[in-house]
Amino acid sequence: MKVHISISLYQIIDVDEPAQNIKLNVWMIQKWKDEYLNWDPKEYGMINSTIIPYKYLWIPDTYLYNSVKMSRDETERYMNIQVESSYWKGQAGSQLSFLYPAIYTITCRLNIRFFPYDRQNCTLTISSWTNSMSALDYYADAEVNLASFIPNEEWDVKSFKIFRHEYKYACCSEPWAILQASLVIQRKPLYYIVNLIIPTSIITMVSITGFFTPASTDDDRTEKINLGKWGVGIHRAHCPLHYEN
Repeated sequence: MKVHISISLYQIIDVDEPAQNIKLNVWMIQKWKDEYLNWDPKEYGMINSTIIPYKYLWIPDTYLYNSVKMSRDETERYMNIQVESSYWKGQAGSQLSFLYPAIYTITCRLNIRFFPYDRQNCTLTISSWTNSMSALDYYADAEVNLASFIPNEEWDVKSFKIFRHEYKYACCSEPWAILQASLVIQRKPLYYIVNLIIPTSIITMVSITGFFTPASTDDDRTEKINLGKWGVGIHRAHCPLHYEN
């Protein structure tokens, strides 16, 4: 069975550098054809499409592999499924469209070596949890829909593309269809330039100048050294995480 997935990004809720994860508000759409779900519209008042609660239908076991939260109740809100009969197309079965909102927190290796000019690449890995490609074959749009995206004050979205791969795991003889949605974001440095880099640079220059003052001006020198200490404290407070190689 082929399952087509579309993703719309609404919001970047949080980028947590110390915890190495990112929180996204998205809208998921899964579409597939169920050959065993049939009815003749002529026998049901010419009704060709309907909406059915998801719990009464079979749905693909699609999972976000690198989600921080394992419970679906905490990340996805399942509701109803739109079902359209293929009777008038001369085909058996029905086309199903499953739309639902989700708030995903995914693991992401965040490197802030070039903070506040850093660019991050985070990937959502999506596939079936129990079915190989012979049972569920996943496809997706080439790019995530950003039409309804709410701009983030700290991050710019540079690209959000989806790639399809086939992986063969040691546990199974058949390959699995894996979708990887690659989100590339870049930090907006203006806030940190105004509130961190410029003030810290000024304090540092004043502190360095203090070391060249005459030995008799101990009070002025101590004051400038204290300013340097405050500058280091400000840097530690604003920088989200010290880079470790």
